[in-house]
Amino acid sequence: MSTAAPNFTDELRRNAAGIVIEDVNLSYGKTHVLKGINLDIKPGEFFAFLGPSGCGKTTLLRLIAGFNVAQTGAVRVGGADVSGLPPWKRDVGMVFQSYALWPHMSVRQNVAFGLEERRMPKPEIGRRVDQALDLVGLAHLKDRKPSQLSGGQQQRVALARTIAIRPKVLLLDEPLSNLDARMRVQVRRELRDLQQELGITTIFVTHDQEEANTICDRIAVMHDGIVQQVGTPMEL
Repeated sequence: MSTAAPNFTDELRRNAAGIVIEDVNLSYGKTHVLKGINLDIKPGEFFAFLGPSGCGKTTLLRLIAGFNVAQTGAVRVGGADVSGLPPWKRDVGMVFQSYALWPHMSVRQNVAFGLEERRMPKPEIGRRVDQALDLVGLAHLKDRKPSQLSGGQQQRVALARTIAIRPKVLLLDEPLSNLDARMRVQVRRELRDLQQELGITTIFVTHDQEEANTICDRIAVMHDGIVQQVGTPMEL
C-alpha cells in the first residue's frame, strides 16, 4: 500500500474519535445477546473484539454502526450520543465480512458509491476516489470488476470505499476470514500499517487470538455477551 496525500491522511487523523459504550443491553426476543457492556475506546486506537462465534462481538460492532438497536444504554462517538441516529448519520464506516462490493461496477465506481450517495460534487468524488485507491495500492486496477480481483484486492476495495467517506471510526467485521492463510498474514500486516498511517480509530472483530495480538493496541475478550477482560496483548 502506498502513501496517501498528506491532506487526506491529516483529515482522517483529525477526525479520529473515541467511542464510549455505556451499560448496553441488547436482546433478540428472549435471547440476551449483549449484557451490560461498558467500553472506552480511545481516539486513534486499534481495538479488537475477540471471542468465539456467538459471543456477541459482531452484534456489538453492528450496534456501533447503527444496524442494531440496544434496549438500554448509549453509544457515544466523539462525545456525542449516536444511539438514536441511523447508520448514515454516524460518521462511521464499516467493512463487512463479505466485502459487499457491487459486482456490475468497476473498482472506481464501487469506491465512489458512498460519495455519490452523499451528493458530493463530481470533482471532489474523483479526488477522493483517486486518493483512497492510491492509499490501498489499487489505482492501477480502477477499471476492473470485483470478479477480476483476488480476495485480498477485493478486501482493499472495500476498505478504500469506506475510507473515501472519511469516517471518524472504521469498523472491520472479520475482514480476513475469506482469505487463505498466507494472504491473511500479508493483509493483516497491511491493515496495521495503514491504520498507523491514518491514525483512524479502528475496531476489528475476530475469533483469531493471534490476529488480535499481532495488530491491535488493546483487546476486549468477549464470551456469552459479556466483556470478560480488556487490555493490551501483553496484559492479556
